[in-house]
Amino acid sequence: MIEVPRHPAPWHLTGKGYILFYRLQKIFIENHGNIPEFLQGKFTGGFGCVMLVDYATSDAGPYGELLFIPGKFHHEGKKLNTISKIYVSTIDSVVNGRRNWGIPKEQAEFVFDQIDEHHEHILITKGTQPIAEFSIRSGGLSFPVNTRLMPFPLVQKHENEYFYTTFTGKGKGKFAHIEKISINDKLFPDVCSCKLLIAVKVEPFFIEFPKPEIGNS
Repeated sequence: MIEVPRHPAPWHLTGKGYILFYRLQKIFIENHGNIPEFLQGKFTGGFGCVMLVDYATSDAGPYGELLFIPGKFHHEGKKLNTISKIYVSTIDSVVNGRRNWGIPKEQAEFVFDQIDEHHEHILITKGTQPIAEFSIRSGGLSFPVNTRLMPFPLVQKHENEYFYTTFTGKGKGKFAHIEKISINDKLFPDVCSCKLLIAVKVEPFFIEFPKPEIGNS
């Protein structure tokens, strides 16, 4: 068995990425959202999102990431988000993401193909199976992006412990247009039929994932 080095929190990360915001229906969340058992039946609305990220630097090295946040859930008297499905490109990120924050990371292969200044093609696969494919254009005036305006307080459960984390981030955003999106619904929530509210490219960005608060379930 490969020994994976420990990279404890906090992490500081830089890179580029896309955030796709959706207003998802409860029936979609319940049937396709990969909701963990402790949050089932507790959906309370809010924005859902898909994030596609190409980390240039992190405490565990560079890696790619695809994740799904369904919206907010009632938990212990609060309304919190959760990452219900996530793929990353390195085993270091998988193992340390679970250890540090209880995030259910799985490993996949990522190809970020920058076609030109405004156009990028992204392919995520697991072995011979496609997970998702995106063709995205971005451009126009840039604007500041900051998690203070739209925080994502997270709750994750791992090995009978709750992990509470609020990451912080900032960067420069530009509006993006999704030219193509294809998702394997057996491996990732298929948002293709859902209404996309807005897509934003953030480059560069700076994110900090702090040490979580941990509670017993």
